[in-house]
Amino acid sequence: MLRHSLFCYCFLTATIAFAQHWPQASGPNLNWKAEGPEPPLTWSVVNNRNIRWRTTLPEGGQSAVTVWGNRAFVTTHHPMDETSDRLESNIVGYCLDADTGRILWTVDLPGTDPVQTAGIFSDATVFAPVTDGEHVWFFNRCGSMGCFDFDGNQIWLREYQPRKRHTNRQCEPILLGDRIITVEVRDKEAAQQLERHKPVPDAINPRDVWTYLHAIDKHTGEVVWIGETGTSVHNTPMAAQLPDGRWAIAHGRGGGHGPLEKPYGVSLTLATTGQTLWSREFAGDCSWNSHWDGHRVFWFDHMSHVVLDAATGRTISSHSLVENAKFIDRHPHTGGARRDQEKLTITPGRMPLTNQTNIVAGNWHYFLAHDITAIGRVHLETGRTEYLRVPVQLVAGDEPREILEKNDAIPNDTKNSRGIDIAPDKRAKGTGWGHVSAASPILINRHLFIPIMNGTVYVVDAFAETFDQTALISINDLGPAGETWTLASFSYANGRLWMHTMKEVICIGED
Repeated sequence: MLRHSLFCYCFLTATIAFAQHWPQASGPNLNWKAEGPEPPLTWSVVNNRNIRWRTTLPEGGQSAVTVWGNRAFVTTHHPMDETSDRLESNIVGYCLDADTGRILWTVDLPGTDPVQTAGIFSDATVFAPVTDGEHVWFFNRCGSMGCFDFDGNQIWLREYQPRKRHTNRQCEPILLGDRIITVEVRDKEAAQQLERHKPVPDAINPRDVWTYLHAIDKHTGEVVWIGETGTSVHNTPMAAQLPDGRWAIAHGRGGGHGPLEKPYGVSLTLATTGQTLWSREFAGDCSWNSHWDGHRVFWFDHMSHVVLDAATGRTISSHSLVENAKFIDRHPHTGGARRDQEKLTITPGRMPLTNQTNIVAGNWHYFLAHDITAIGRVHLETGRTEYLRVPVQLVAGDEPREILEKNDAIPNDTKNSRGIDIAPDKRAKGTGWGHVSAASPILINRHLFIPIMNGTVYVVDAFAETFDQTALISINDLGPAGETWTLASFSYANGRLWMHTMKEVICIGED
């Protein structure tokens, strides 16, 4: 009991100290939400409006920006040239001055399993750094994590063999007190015999090469515990506190290319020990953020939204995301007029949302739809479902215009700041809707900030009573259409927003 109390005390103390910082991908409250001075709701990188600074980086990367005081941290690939095969295992961690964007120092993190750069389901740089205000931890999806002080001195470096079977990696590291929660394969040596998307060899126990939650001691890099229940790489686990004070992690199994971890579904695991509290089976995918509020776990089951009791895992409610849904189509060419339909005309499919684009705000669970370009929301209690159609791309400039359909969107050149195309997967040239592991939205006060891969950002009033064009506060750009690419989430602190694109880090704040 003493161990549990000390763990909670340390974490709660740290959370209070995080009030003016963004210490990890999921923010100070571990749920992509924060409150504070209002950041700009409108801006333009193209027109240099409400942009405090921009820092060009030599190579692309996908990680969100981590902010503590006057320090900002981010990762990129090791710079490559035109002759590169675009398979990179080494990354660079950056420390920037958060007030000016000046690069203060860099560190190298080695890797052993090269993956494609600018992959639409992650690459070596996918994980945001985490920090406690004294140290920063960088993560290389290809097989290392390191602890550094705020002057860039290495405290420790942990190298390991990642599992090669899937490229996708969606577990953002979670800093909980003195532990960092990651998802890794249990038997790293045996996992080297696996091939991408192929069955497990007969000589290997499949459970040994599942991926599990791992708790890492932040001071030493040693593994403290490995979870009892598997976690698929497609899922983003999330931590919250149960009513009795215990911290736990919601996490899932399932997804594309036959994830090994079985049975598919969702589990709740104690953050202190890795013990499974309960598991529920759901066939299909789990490519979303595992949002829960301590009392309820919010899940998807094909084209239905499910609310579970966090204490037992039992179903509280289940509602279709298609039947009786309301569809609102916004038409900018007619002054923002809309067309209401009582039933949404989408075909029920395997995926309800664009991967990782869900967030809970008040009584609503928001997400980007998978098969149509619309922002969806479902009421947590009534199941009422609404979709607001939005443009797929903003072309910013002196005469800005909105592109409504995917087929009309300007393809991305996927070039880094040095003019080198670093994306061998042609799907990276798309809009970022549908079959892609996209950025997670964040909620600041009452506004959602939702970026998509092509650099278009939707700002939404998350607590709007009527979900129509008035709830869409603004559509903003992160750079020129066709030349801007990101899979990073926003970060927030002290009235400012930070964003990482393929070419640069951007700080958004009042002029």
